[in-house]
Amino acid sequence: MDDLRLSVLGPMQVRRGAAQLRTGGPQQQAMLAVLLLRRGLAVGAGELAEAIWGDEPPGTATGIIRTYAWRWRRVLEDGERPQVLATGGDGYRLDLPTSAVDVFRAEEAAACAERASTDGETAQARDLLDAALAFWRGEPLAGIPGPFADRWRRLLADRRLALLEERIALDLALGGHRRCVPELTELAAAHPLRERVHLLLMRALAQAGRTADALAAFRTVRRTLVGELGIGPGAELESEHRRILAGGSVAAAPSQPAVRAPAPRAAAAPVPRRPAAAVLPVPGQLPPDTSDFVGRETLVMALGEALVSPVNGSPAIVSVAGMGGVGKTTLALHVAHQVRRFFPDGQLYADLRGEGPDGGRPAAVLANFLTALGIAPEAVPDGAEDRSALLRSLLADRRLLLVLENADEAASVRPLLPGTAGSAVLLTSRTGAASSLATLHTDLELFTPEEALGLLGRVIGPERLAAERPAALGLVSACGHLPLAVRIVAARLAARPAWTVASMNDRLAVEVRRIDELRIGDLAVEAAFALGYRQLSVDQARAFRLVAAVPGPDIGLNAAAAVLAVGRDDAEDLLESLVDVRMVESLRIGRYRYHDLLRSFAQRTSRRTDPGEAAAARQRLLGFLTATGYEAFRQGCPGDEIDRVFARPSAAGLSFADRVAAQAWVSAESGTAVALAHRIGTEPPDGEGADPDHRERLNDAVDLLVMLSPFELGPHRGPLTEAVDALAEAAVRRGDARAEGRARFLRGNIALDLHRLSEARRQTRLAAAASRAAGDTAILRQVLNDGGLVAQYLADYEEADALYGEAVELARRLGHRAGEVATRVNVALARVYGGRAEEGAAVCREVLADLARGLPGGPAEEGPGRAYAMYVLGLALHTLGDHPEAAEWFGRSMALASGLGLEVRAAQSRYRLADSLRAAGRLRQAVEHAEAALAACEDLGAERDQAHALLALGRALAELGEEGRARACLLRARALFTGLGLPVDAHHADLVAGLVAARTA
Repeated sequence: MDDLRLSVLGPMQVRRGAAQLRTGGPQQQAMLAVLLLRRGLAVGAGELAEAIWGDEPPGTATGIIRTYAWRWRRVLEDGERPQVLATGGDGYRLDLPTSAVDVFRAEEAAACAERASTDGETAQARDLLDAALAFWRGEPLAGIPGPFADRWRRLLADRRLALLEERIALDLALGGHRRCVPELTELAAAHPLRERVHLLLMRALAQAGRTADALAAFRTVRRTLVGELGIGPGAELESEHRRILAGGSVAAAPSQPAVRAPAPRAAAAPVPRRPAAAVLPVPGQLPPDTSDFVGRETLVMALGEALVSPVNGSPAIVSVAGMGGVGKTTLALHVAHQVRRFFPDGQLYADLRGEGPDGGRPAAVLANFLTALGIAPEAVPDGAEDRSALLRSLLADRRLLLVLENADEAASVRPLLPGTAGSAVLLTSRTGAASSLATLHTDLELFTPEEALGLLGRVIGPERLAAERPAALGLVSACGHLPLAVRIVAARLAARPAWTVASMNDRLAVEVRRIDELRIGDLAVEAAFALGYRQLSVDQARAFRLVAAVPGPDIGLNAAAAVLAVGRDDAEDLLESLVDVRMVESLRIGRYRYHDLLRSFAQRTSRRTDPGEAAAARQRLLGFLTATGYEAFRQGCPGDEIDRVFARPSAAGLSFADRVAAQAWVSAESGTAVALAHRIGTEPPDGEGADPDHRERLNDAVDLLVMLSPFELGPHRGPLTEAVDALAEAAVRRGDARAEGRARFLRGNIALDLHRLSEARRQTRLAAAASRAAGDTAILRQVLNDGGLVAQYLADYEEADALYGEAVELARRLGHRAGEVATRVNVALARVYGGRAEEGAAVCREVLADLARGLPGGPAEEGPGRAYAMYVLGLALHTLGDHPEAAEWFGRSMALASGLGLEVRAAQSRYRLADSLRAAGRLRQAVEHAEAALAACEDLGAERDQAHALLALGRALAELGEEGRARACLLRARALFTGLGLPVDAHHADLVAGLVAARTA
């Protein structure tokens, strides 16, 4: 990945080393542009579709995007390194260092130039800006369609012009006017309304001794501004004009640091300037800018652009909303100082939360504004309405910037707004309530890891950061990338040079103390959060505390309703109101999550408010999850005698129409269920602090995970392993054979899925012993089946037959027809792999005939077994050389599995279908199916299946004569097979090695 280079500052280019890679068509490039410029963030399929096609994406947009993703993976990844294009939610994200992308390398060079300029290193700053500008190779994102690319083209073009202006200003400060005059003359012609360009041209001409030309340049821009916009030149141009007239030296005119906000465009401030005779005070109320501001370059540009660009004759109103501590004030003041020069009549500032009885009320703020603008206190009108009217009159012919913090109510903001386009307003708020008034609204996000590290390095010093970079990454992660938290830990480290970054990290590792550690002086994360908490109603505050008691990444509405002991609609109202005030996040409809630090704050507040409420909330959640898991298991294993496996739940839960609906619920809530089970497994079982109900809760937690085991759990496999281990250890400590057997059954199942065969064999044997001791025959049957699979993978077909045989007998005794069917098909599969394909085919035909007579649960019970039997029958026939009939059975298995939502089985059937089609001579169809299967396996994260899909694709491509692509597929397949190290796949690895050698020869 280190040798990948992607460029968007011109036509899109992707290079690996010296090789230029294919970028596909314009819309495929548009997808990558979105992922690149979102800088490592996941972008959902809907957002990608809107970015590429606008408001009217095609009906097949999601499928097209998946195809683009598959194509980009083929371009960006070589099969031997970490994944570059990762799946995130229902979309994708790019895992690339910023050094791989030209736009971010250009920004880094510009940031270094700004620091050098601030430190007085003018020549170095000029060279760095030259380096930044060198990344532009033409029009950014050239030829790429869609509203996202259009917007970024404008931003990046403005950014280049701002950097170019600053580089020229530095050249002039270094005496390079001869180089600059031709360049500025061309720029002035191209940008007749951009005052900074004309100012620099006048300065260059004056330095060159061409005073008359400099004055003529001023007359030209003045005529243009008056003729086009009806306004005179700005204060800087006027000042430069006076200095040239006075014959003052401009050779050493100071250069401003690199300007991050763009100059106004032609639409800026179409308002006549106030006559010079009407001199009023020029307020400068802005609090100071932050000296160590880092990151958010693109957002600073966009906000600055919006503030200096009125819309349809109305004042520009820009709104920034976000959670406490996310840096709203820091950003707003930084932007305000960047654009201050465009508002020569002054800047007004107010905190609408205010101090004292009247501090933030509109009437009091208006009075302060009016006196700052020269109105005598005794002349300020009494009523808020009259004061508002007077403020609008004073602002009508002036250009002022108003910064209003904590604008959480639109009603408090309206009286403070100017009525004409000369002035602009910058609002900050937690709620975004005033966003309806804004011409541009943005929700401020957390820092990226690089931005957080940038702030840490600015405060503690780059050498100290570089010496402990891995620890620093952990530190900013522990801060949740919240700017306030990062600033606090940075300040504490700066104040204590003897502390290491790792030691600060250790202090934050104890979650219950993390909030205490995040304070220094008058800065405290807890204070920022408490400010928002105090504004909540009683019901909101209770919901904020209780939902935070739920472990896991997020929570759905039904689960939240159980936690809160309210109806679904009431739960939604409460949680949405918390989203409105930025105390909770909602990234998808109906799902909610906390920032890690806000969760810690909520849990601490809960312990202080009612020490028992969190445990009671988790118990309600466990009851809901087990009741709903019970119904899901009924759909996932319809042939099981469910009451033999689980006790009937006493709590209320959801029910499901079919397996697909149950899978959807499991996919959504498995993270919460796994995290809750892990917490229960780590609770103290005995002694002080022990809960007498822990044994029952332990068994409920184990049962919950067993209920979920027939389903795909998505990205929660790692946490599931930790949870199951904790439950098994807790069961052993309690001497609970039933809970131990079920937990070890799950552990063996996980190890089997991960192809860790020695661990799987150990756990299944322990599970069998515990289940026999507990008389838990329902679980014992499944454990024996899994033990057979382990033996089969280890090519020990004799042991597999014995274990399968006992599992079949138990299934018949239990009346578990679906389990019997699955194990009989496993017997057939073992015989196919053991060189007895004819026997395997006969077993599959017998199973399919039995299924044709029906199982008690009907199609829902028959479907998974039927799809599996068709699949294994296809394998047997393919092994026997009957490729056309094998292809027919694989196709039927794929169609049935897809309809049942069995994505893994459908993908397996598809790549087997591809290989049978290849063997039957239908090569183009084989390639199409193999490519589709590979994309599905990559999305599922199934490495072994990816290897098989790559093998099928490579063989088909080779027979088509596409040697290069074939060899690349086979190399990836070989790497995967070798990495898995499964004895049963040894012949595949040998086959691939032979094919690779043939392709190389």
